[in-house]
Amino acid sequence: MNTVEKYEVVTVTAVGKPGTQAYLSKDANPGETNIKVSSVANISVGDKIRLDIDSKGHGIETVTVTKVGTQSVRNTGRGPLKATEDAGTGLDIAEPLKYNHSSNIPFSCWGTGISFTPASAFAHSSNEPVLALGTSITLDKPLTMDHPIDAIVFDQNVKTAGYQGTPTANQLFGGPALSAMAGNMVLRDATGNVVDAINYGGIVEPWAAVGYQATSGAGESGNYVPSPGMNRGFRGAPSATTSQPNRSIGRYPDGADSDNHRHDFLVQTTINLLVAAPVGSNNIKVASVADFSVGQKILIETGANSETAVIKTIGTAGGTTVGTVTPVGATVIPVANVVGFSAGQTITIDSGTNSEIAVVVSVTGGGRGGQGGQTGASITIAAPLTLAHAVGAQVSGSGITFTTPLTRAHEIGVQVANYLPTPGAPNQYTRKP
Repeated sequence: MNTVEKYEVVTVTAVGKPGTQAYLSKDANPGETNIKVSSVANISVGDKIRLDIDSKGHGIETVTVTKVGTQSVRNTGRGPLKATEDAGTGLDIAEPLKYNHSSNIPFSCWGTGISFTPASAFAHSSNEPVLALGTSITLDKPLTMDHPIDAIVFDQNVKTAGYQGTPTANQLFGGPALSAMAGNMVLRDATGNVVDAINYGGIVEPWAAVGYQATSGAGESGNYVPSPGMNRGFRGAPSATTSQPNRSIGRYPDGADSDNHRHDFLVQTTINLLVAAPVGSNNIKVASVADFSVGQKILIETGANSETAVIKTIGTAGGTTVGTVTPVGATVIPVANVVGFSAGQTITIDSGTNSEIAVVVSVTGGGRGGQGGQTGASITIAAPLTLAHAVGAQVSGSGITFTTPLTRAHEIGVQVANYLPTPGAPNQYTRKP
């Protein structure tokens, strides 16, 4: 990355509105003066909206908001709105549109921003950090050297954050900070020209979406590299260890470059234990069984307590506990969470002489509760219970069974993976067909 940032300190004189980047919820046609949008947050009458990306046959246009209505019930990243779904009243604009703009095309409203004094002495590019100086670290002695903005501040005694594997990292980056969920990376040459770029986790910066982009249609959202971070919408095991999986993205095989990021880059498959696995157990309960196969060797946990196991059989996902005492005859079981469970699935309730089998009719998951649980979560089953079940009794799918028993105990929430990152050695991934 070419270092172009210039650090300067200014004093804030006024605080306005932040900008908004969202998406069109329906196609917008030439001549129209209303657009349906996924968000109206921080947009006011008189604001300027920048529509679309520069493309063949038409391009970017800027319009002025004359009326702010309501947003659509959802964005269209997973396909167009259905006829029964509310598109909202959208935004009225002063200038009739010049071009066609497709549903799910991004738009931006810059907002009124922050005013400051004195005037900026340097040019600043989009995505440079803006930092309030109210929080800082006080040192025991003055610095002996100058350090540029985004330089690394690194504490070697911290062992609970960032990459902790072996070999030790030989390249460290300070900022701007990269999100594990989604972002973009741009490689420039010494003169500042863009050599290569990727979006990961989503199309964060459309202009940086290089390579093959022809995949389209319902459910498609562009061609980008998968994210190494936690999957969006994940509602995993009630443990802090699920906050960030130990995995990486990379080309497979090493150096593969077909100019198609979805094909060239892979990420290790990781899931989390939903139920603790004791020493001697040959079965684990997990949030998903996707991307695992019989005969595959997988790694359970990381660090000193890690061990490998070979998959013998693959069953169904899900693992939780009964939330309140459930009497004989009940067909609704309050549970801690419903991660991994689905309608039609056969589940086991409780253990030993008090266990019984049931078939799931539906699952209901409330909002996130304490310790990773879900308030109001429950499982409805097809037939009434024949036994009563106490709070804390296990409810689970059949999980993943191994060829040999585990030699270590593993707590709820620990990672299960098909491979781990291999810095300094060839990438290891499972190539999907």
